[in-house]
Amino acid sequence: MSREEFVSQIAALVQKYAPEYGIRCCSGVIAQAILESGWGESKLASTYHNYFGLKCGTRWKGASVNMTTQEEFEAGTLTTITDNFRVFGSMEEGVKGYFEFIQLDRYSNLRGISDPRTYLQTIRDDGYATSSSYA
Repeated sequence: MSREEFVSQIAALVQKYAPEYGIRCCSGVIAQAILESGWGESKLASTYHNYFGLKCGTRWKGASVNMTTQEEFEAGTLTTITDNFRVFGSMEEGVKGYFEFIQLDRYSNLRGISDPRTYLQTIRDDGYATSSSYA
């Protein structure tokens, strides 16, 4: 799938689900999908429809896959870890899964944000990502 096709497909789904979950910054969510999935080409995205790098955590009861990833626990230093990631059956399930995930209390401050940079910095500060350059 081309980059244009990926953005078109992911954007339609983000625009479909964002209002249901009180999210006003669709472009920030689309940017996350591009970054986290490598334009939909990462194995996690292309095989398992996880476009947002969603880990299982303790609440996830669905299918999972164990994969390596890099985290930046200390600024400028990447650490490779292995973790369990959520598996979805389709792009639509993956996008809806993102919005369900950000319903956790720690992400409640995302509702109402309309500026993409503010959205991305806020979700990063909330602990979604470890990259110091995420926003």
